[in-house]
This record gives sequence, structure tokens and C-alpha cells, in this order.
Amino acid sequence: MKSTRITAPQIALAAGLMAALCPLAPARAAPDAAAQQEVARLEEAYSQSFVTGDVSIAQRLVAEDFVGCEPDGKTSDKAAILADVRSEPRATSLKITALTVRLHGDTAIALGSEEDAYAGATAPTHRRWLDTWRNTADGWRLVASAEVLVKP
Repeated sequence: MKSTRITAPQIALAAGLMAALCPLAPARAAPDAAAQQEVARLEEAYSQSFVTGDVSIAQRLVAEDFVGCEPDGKTSDKAAILADVRSEPRATSLKITALTVRLHGDTAIALGSEEDAYAGATAPTHRRWLDTWRNTADGWRLVASAEVLVKP
């Protein structure tokens, strides 16, 4: 059996080729901070539409094929969301208390917590939600949401 010996010049050549070709390898995409901030801004605007009753915000942000799961287990669609934004009584305040946005290609997952208050309520309501956003030709659109009530 013949043994193959690797020489110093061969090692140097291999190392040089690797160094030259490494920049051509696809790099792992760093999180797109601008897109994460945009989704966070849209979450805030969407949440505030339930306080202000500004249906135009929800009309623009909620996708036509939106699906949602409410805290009581019922499902909702875009029409139900728009009706909820229009409804009285509205929240008198709504504050996002935590928000994490993760990007996966043209999809963003937002996990958040909020505290809202209604006139005449003895205590604020605490919620946790998971929203799915899709980046479309028209911008980010909310395509799915699930929400639960949380005991304070």
C-alpha cells in the first residue's frame, strides 16, 4: 500500500484556496433590525386602533384572509376585527408591556403582552398574543393572531 504524503506547499495551496473562496459562501442572514422595528411599530398602531376606534388602521394592516383565535376560543376574521375596533365601549387605554419580533424570511412572528383598561372596570385586563405578519408588495400585513387572557 502506497502512502500519500501531503507537503507543506499543498497545505499552503489548500489554505489559500479556502481563504479566497470563503467570502463567496453565503453568509447567515443577520436579523433585519429595521424590519423588526417596523413590525413593532405596526403592532403599536394596530393596538391603539382599539382605543381610538380608527378602523382605517386595522383595514390597512389586517390581511383579507386573516384568521384569529380569541381568548374564549372563538375564531375571527377581518370583518370581526373591524367590528371589534368600531365597537363601544372601547378600551380607555392599552399598553404593550412586552414585545419580541422574530423574522423568518418574509414572515414575522410577534409575541407580546398588553394591559388594557375599560371605563368602569375594576382592574386592567392582561393579555398575551402571538401575531403572524407577512411582508407583501403592499407592506406588512397581519395574517394570523392568537390571544389568551393572563391572570395578573
